[in-house]
Amino acid sequence: MLENQIAIGTVVELDRIEQGICKLLAQKRHDNNRGSNVKNSKIGGQSDAETDLEGIGAEFGFSKLFNLYPDLTISTRSSTAGQDDGDVTLRDGRSVDIKATKYRTGKLVAVPWKKPKVDLFALMVGTFPKYEFKGFMKSEELLSEKRLGTLGHGPTYIAQQNELLELEKV
Repeated sequence: MLENQIAIGTVVELDRIEQGICKLLAQKRHDNNRGSNVKNSKIGGQSDAETDLEGIGAEFGFSKLFNLYPDLTISTRSSTAGQDDGDVTLRDGRSVDIKATKYRTGKLVAVPWKKPKVDLFALMVGTFPKYEFKGFMKSEELLSEKRLGTLGHGPTYIAQQNELLELEKV
């Protein structure tokens, strides 16, 4: 399936081997980031381990859905220093920061102190190992002052799911 043919609402499930890779990567990234004093940017009361696994799982699910190679690195990426180039690069060269939420009606969110150098944000909804693709938003659209709000954990850029677009429209 071509990238621009992935419809909003498409569901992807990781197989047993993919799940094992995600669990290993989540633990290694967690250990590496916390050991390097990288700020944990989770929003919510879930454990750090759950946050890391859901993030990796959503990235893998997105990569599988769009037939892209997932990021298997565990190196420290400090987004506050402008080093966050996103989670995956599409075939057209645009970079994507993939966000995950377990809430069916969850929003696409980004914290204001994070300065990613990405072209697009994407939202995946679900819980490990099954996710639903909810769409894209251009970085400059999400990271605008008009979207600054709060979900109870400090200032956050927020977009509703009905504002997200399929790839050919961003």
